[in-house]
Amino acid sequence: MFFDVDGEVLVPDGPSLRTKPVVVLIHGAEVDHAFFKPWVTPLAVDAQLVFIDLIGHGRSDEGEPTDWTLVAWADAVAEVCVGLGIDAPIVLGSSLGGRVAMTMALRHSTLVAGLVIVNSVLDGRPERRIEVFRTLGGDDAADAARFDLEHRSPESKERYMRICMPMTVQRPYTEEELARLRPVSDRVMAALVALSATSDGLLGELGAIACPTLVVTGELDPAAPPEDAADLTAAIGPNAQLEVVPAAGHGVYRDQPDAFNALVRDFVLAVRRSNGSG
Repeated sequence: MFFDVDGEVLVPDGPSLRTKPVVVLIHGAEVDHAFFKPWVTPLAVDAQLVFIDLIGHGRSDEGEPTDWTLVAWADAVAEVCVGLGIDAPIVLGSSLGGRVAMTMALRHSTLVAGLVIVNSVLDGRPERRIEVFRTLGGDDAADAARFDLEHRSPESKERYMRICMPMTVQRPYTEEELARLRPVSDRVMAALVALSATSDGLLGELGAIACPTLVVTGELDPAAPPEDAADLTAAIGPNAQLEVVPAAGHGVYRDQPDAFNALVRDFVLAVRRSNGSG
């Protein structure tokens, strides 16, 4: 697995060295860690950022079908953390990465100090997604989204990508941003499509997550609408808090980076204080 690091973990503090918290960042489906950059870079002032490319994505090995599951990805990220000596990280996952992060918290509860779940759901309701597209683009967008959900085909995907995809974010993608990404293989893509249709039974288990959790989504996110994010937050329970960011879509950290980074920074420092680290 490929990883990259932004920021030091030990900083001078008078006659001693102060340890900063570590945030492990897990990207979404079809993209890689480059999608976080440069939007979250300011967080490196207060935390060391460790970016991960999941197996089958970016600069990591492609792997095999047994590697392309929430459990396999979660275990692999945990193994990287242990191997690097990362103690009690806060794990931040976006979209698919949020599902991986939640799986990691369930399977490796003593390792994870906190969770930040961004633009991510488990059992989303299609009607909610379609209505967000209707708000963003009228009946044409809603019909394209519905058709792709109910009658997925190359033709439905082409229509969805042309009409709906630009509406998923409020800050348009640039050619340079997209060029930095490494596309996944056809085999991995097929696995991601299959995985998008299932929660792997996780929703009923989320109440077992004991660490502090911040759930963040955009008010205009059709893939993780605020109502779905609220359901996710409620399933985790009193340890979780929900923040819905105005004028943001599926990619809060790039649509509204200042607001997003402020939320994450406050959460990271609060977790640090609660753990008795100052």
